[in-house]
Amino acid sequence: MKMDSKKIILTGLLMAGIFCQNVHSQDGEVLFKPCTACHSVGGGRMVGPDLKGVTRRRSYDWLVSFIQSSGKVIKSGDPVAAALLAEYKNVVMPDNALTADQVNLLLTYINGGKAMAGAADPKKVALQRKLDSLLLANSLQDITTGQDLFTGRKRFANGGISCISCHNVTYHGIGTGGLLAKDLTKAFSRLGGFAGIRGIIMMPPFPSMTVTYQRSPILDEENVFLQLFLKSADSQNATEPSANKSKFLRSGLVSGLLLVLSIFLVWNRRKRKSVNHAILKRQERYSM
Repeated sequence: MKMDSKKIILTGLLMAGIFCQNVHSQDGEVLFKPCTACHSVGGGRMVGPDLKGVTRRRSYDWLVSFIQSSGKVIKSGDPVAAALLAEYKNVVMPDNALTADQVNLLLTYINGGKAMAGAADPKKVALQRKLDSLLLANSLQDITTGQDLFTGRKRFANGGISCISCHNVTYHGIGTGGLLAKDLTKAFSRLGGFAGIRGIIMMPPFPSMTVTYQRSPILDEENVFLQLFLKSADSQNATEPSANKSKFLRSGLVSGLLLVLSIFLVWNRRKRKSVNHAILKRQERYSM
């Protein structure tokens, strides 16, 4: 039985269309993954707003411009962008190197509700209930565990470096930690509570954090302990404290002095032992 040539062509076009639609859907899903650090779709506010219905609240052109470079839109004096910046604690969304077509795929994925699709995994549901109960209990033991993880007294299960290597937190009036990254003493307020901290740790939007933890991700339970610790530190400090720089400066001065002393000793040794001295020593060795 021969198939009509027109039917073959139409069938081929239909199959190609279905294939392209699936590829586009997958592309949108991939593009959305980094966004989950700060945004949910129907799950409520996080570091940034809930994106459910965002295509009905904002125009397509505005969304493309804002997603590509929120900083540029804010600097242009756009009142909506300025209001969002104020509402979300002056946390600026990083620029994204996305084309207009890629943004369209991303918005199609969000608008289609696929970001929320999928049957609930019983294990994930049970884990989420456990995590929610830990946050609700807010026990001193769990806060201490979070502090130990932050400072490195307790190692992360996957071997990631401790937060204190780069960040400072003032806790019980003592500020200790690195000065390479943002002070996290008021992170709980600044990032919008538990959801904001969870998102940043789970899917860090900062390249240095991404590289650091991509092979040694922080576990969900460890994430909760850190959230509790940062909430406790936040509640103890009415305002953002200045980082404890005196300790850093002292260690820098000591390191500098040791370096200068080492250079001086090497130089002095070379000065005392001249080239002629070395030649004479070599001649004495071979004449024996």
